[in-house]
Amino acid sequence: MSFLYPSVLWGLAAVSLPLIIHLISLRNTKTLDFSSIRHIQELEHETIRKIKIRQWILIALRMGIISALVLMVSGPIQIHESAWVPSEKESTVVVVIDNSASMAVTENRISFLDRVKADLPKIISSFDGLVNLYVYQTTPVQQLFEGILEKGMTINTTDWNIQQEVGRDKIWSVVDSVLKSVGSNAINRECFILSDFPSVPPSNFNSEFDGWRFYCIGREELKDNVSITDISAVSQIKLPNHLLKLNTKIENMGPVEKRNIPVELYLNEERVGQIVSHFQPLRSKDFLFQVYPGKSGVIRGKLEIPRDDYQLDDRQTFELTIPEQISCKVIANSQAELFMLRTVLESISGKERFLDVELKVMDQIERIYLGETDVLILQDPKALSASAIESVKRFLRRGGSILWFSGDNYAGIKSISKSNLNLPVFREKVELTGESFFSVEVRDRDNPILQELNLRDLESALPQIFRYNKVDYSANNRVVLALNNGDPFFIEIPHSGSQVYYFTSPLDLRWNDFGMKGILIPLIHRLLILSATDEINTSMVEVGESKYIKIKKELINEKWSVVTPSGNKILVVPDYTREALIINQINELGSYEVFSGSDFYTAFSSKLSPFEKPSLRADQDQIISVVGQNKTVWITPGMDIGDTILTQRHGQALWRTFLIVAIILFMIESYLSRPRPDAIKTKP
Repeated sequence: MSFLYPSVLWGLAAVSLPLIIHLISLRNTKTLDFSSIRHIQELEHETIRKIKIRQWILIALRMGIISALVLMVSGPIQIHESAWVPSEKESTVVVVIDNSASMAVTENRISFLDRVKADLPKIISSFDGLVNLYVYQTTPVQQLFEGILEKGMTINTTDWNIQQEVGRDKIWSVVDSVLKSVGSNAINRECFILSDFPSVPPSNFNSEFDGWRFYCIGREELKDNVSITDISAVSQIKLPNHLLKLNTKIENMGPVEKRNIPVELYLNEERVGQIVSHFQPLRSKDFLFQVYPGKSGVIRGKLEIPRDDYQLDDRQTFELTIPEQISCKVIANSQAELFMLRTVLESISGKERFLDVELKVMDQIERIYLGETDVLILQDPKALSASAIESVKRFLRRGGSILWFSGDNYAGIKSISKSNLNLPVFREKVELTGESFFSVEVRDRDNPILQELNLRDLESALPQIFRYNKVDYSANNRVVLALNNGDPFFIEIPHSGSQVYYFTSPLDLRWNDFGMKGILIPLIHRLLILSATDEINTSMVEVGESKYIKIKKELINEKWSVVTPSGNKILVVPDYTREALIINQINELGSYEVFSGSDFYTAFSSKLSPFEKPSLRADQDQIISVVGQNKTVWITPGMDIGDTILTQRHGQALWRTFLIVAIILFMIESYLSRPRPDAIKTKP
């Protein structure tokens, strides 16, 4: 046993006070006059002996009370095998504060981060001697304080201005880099980690940080949280007057069943759907909303549920792109080959001029301008120059799509041109005679091109093929429609994030009767919509990640700005090489607006990282086993932080034990010293 304040032990000299007082009282005897000594003789000798024994017991009890109180005040501790060296030595202390999204969980309306802020003064007040203090936050990684503390100094922790962030923390990588950067040679080294600990540390913590003692200050378990975990459009064909299907996923992450929870969907600030449901503990549900967008352009929406202990996942914004007008460029070898495509596109465009169509007859494609084009339609081109191939590749990289109808000329296309565009390899032209034909079958029924086609019998609506090009295609190509002999008729080919839609038979009645089938117009319509619906700009981005926005070439020199969900305006300089905006300041949750000059250009939403789910908690025993049992202290909510730290540094505090001993001795002394009128008895 040792003592934190050994100088107080001088107070043990007061233990002798009861004995001294008793001895002095024996010297100060009083003489009483008796008329006869017969009264004294009548006293029992045994009774007098009991009185003397009781007096000595009381003296011993009083001495014990004084001893216990002095020992209690002197800070008695039970020494253990701690790495801590006496407080006069220099110490290094690192404090890492998790201020990520998951720390926004509330308990009795007080967030985890607010509780951490309240614990900081208790931690700092527990320091002894000379301390080199380093304080960091995790999101974003930032040093809040660096300095030397001496005994008696105080720090105002509110000056550190620790804010609740909504990004990911990466707590263990932060601790790893901070401890390696500090690199202290001090004898005493301590690291305080204040977090909800969503993950287990890497195995290197057990071997790389010898000499460090870790204090893990954990948080309460999650009790009440229903979360919006996903919202996505099921319908890839998006038009103002078409039914739009949105799939949502809601999860109850808490241990309590939640009943009568309303789930509300808004489009452009107007509520368009509501579902009321109940959620079993630790279970999720999927809901399908069906709505009409009502207009084209960027549609802004949000999904809301009632507030609970974690409000960051109770609301999710999103954006959808409904094409206003699609720009098509059609290239064929002759006017005759343009006729059928012109007819199809004019019927799709209608009076609203939904399509902006440019028709060109080019025997050899030497140069091609695709700056304002959304979809390029090629009707059996004869040849493409190297310059044209590069233009097409740039067009695909910026999100454009190609519809390629192959015919007699496909065999003459150079292999290098096909390879550059990931086109299939030509094998032979297959031609039937007489009344024979190949039927077309659906190979990929779940493809969005074929979804929601209002045809009673899809197979009968498909064309009959008389001639086609037999080709070999890559493994990453998707055959949507195939002939009954297994050869492909319609292939979806990915290229640079875009698509090339390839037909092995052209729109030509000598090759097939596709032009006479009612499926032709809705199929081409869907291909155009899928090709022109560019969701790169409106797709969600995780908080903390960068957002890529494609911009039109004619607008690249405009003054670009971004308005954050909190209303702050940020100026952004375009990346002129990539013809895009790269937005790095995604540190808020909600909907961002992008402006070209004063004109609205697009919008996108941010979302929480899946690693910031408040239900993600690492097992305490796993963390301790990885970091090291002998150098890890786990402090749970409700524990006295200061006392726990003091105990771990110097040993088990015994002052409570001595206080209990003093109270027990005092109660015994009070009982024995109580007044007793019948203490002295006479014989009857």
